[in-house]
Amino acid sequence: MPVVSVVSFLSCCVVLLVIQVTAKLRFSQNKTRLTHVYNYTKKQFIVLLTSILRIVAPCEIRVTSDNGSIPKGTFYQDSSSGRLRANLLERSITISNHQIYTDWVFLWWLAYAGDKAGNVFIMLKKSLRKIPVLGYGMENFNFIFMNRKWAYDRVNMSNHLSAIEADSLGCGPISGNKPVKVNSDGEEVWDMKSSAQRNIKWPYNLILFPEGTNLSAHTRKVNEAYAEKIGRVPYRHVLLPRATGLRFCLQKLRNSVDVVYDTTIGYSGILSTEYGQDAYSLKNIFFRGKYPKLVDIHVRSFKLSDIPIDDEIDFIEWLFKVWEEKDKMMEYFYEHGTFENMTDNQESVLVDCSIKNYEFFPVFIIPFCFVLLTYWIVRSIF
Repeated sequence: MPVVSVVSFLSCCVVLLVIQVTAKLRFSQNKTRLTHVYNYTKKQFIVLLTSILRIVAPCEIRVTSDNGSIPKGTFYQDSSSGRLRANLLERSITISNHQIYTDWVFLWWLAYAGDKAGNVFIMLKKSLRKIPVLGYGMENFNFIFMNRKWAYDRVNMSNHLSAIEADSLGCGPISGNKPVKVNSDGEEVWDMKSSAQRNIKWPYNLILFPEGTNLSAHTRKVNEAYAEKIGRVPYRHVLLPRATGLRFCLQKLRNSVDVVYDTTIGYSGILSTEYGQDAYSLKNIFFRGKYPKLVDIHVRSFKLSDIPIDDEIDFIEWLFKVWEEKDKMMEYFYEHGTFENMTDNQESVLVDCSIKNYEFFPVFIIPFCFVLLTYWIVRSIF
């Protein structure tokens, strides 16, 4: 089964890349159609990953929502398909603790449940851009590649986020507009009021991990040194968050973002003294059959007006308060094995991590056709 998964993944990635290249040639003068195609391939990529997980690492996901900030019924199980559905707001930022490398897959899947899979944006290490096929595909997804050095990343982030916001308001590059100016730092400035009535307003879901890396024995030591440096006490179950990047994102998207979703992820089979990344490494999940049988995700939300983004000190205090509460949630999770019943104002839904059936089967039909085509070409040549 691992071999089938690898073949399926690689061949489907090649097919998605072919679709992107074809669209780029066909719609080079029509950014709206090109973006629709790119967003389709972005959605199909999470469909691909979820389909492979469904085969090699089938798991259930329990979403617990805080109804003090999340309206009741936001997350629900579809009565006909049994799949998770979500009424997510159009323009959002999702922040989360970071336990294992596949955290972003489950958060992307949440966006899929809310019909936002093609509108997800993720920040990645710049080195990932060099991966053959995948790197080019993720560039077309408009993911943001980071150097991990603020002096270099600031302008790059600013220009990406400004374009995302402008597109969400119908006045960005997808609508054929250009920045009104570029300031002395190289940051593009857009006219956010130039949208025509007919222009599409593109949703977005920006996924961020303010901790910057996943929790491990090594990162815990680094975290302890950082905590001593800034005069903070380390948390038990999460790393200290870094405020600069998140605050910058909130400031750049302030004219459009509807909500900040705060998610906390816990995995079954992990003790409070263990590290999820050790037990559920990519190799263990996809090749050794060791994976979490149940993934717990707690969701609450914040309005931007309730976040002090204009005062650096107040914002840092707000973020550390959020992470202190997140640490307490993880303490509860390790004691009870769930985020349920932490308060009286919650609701939960338990579903399989799955996708629509008609989207599942092409993941295996495409590789089969790809292998047949390759075999036919080889036979024709030799």
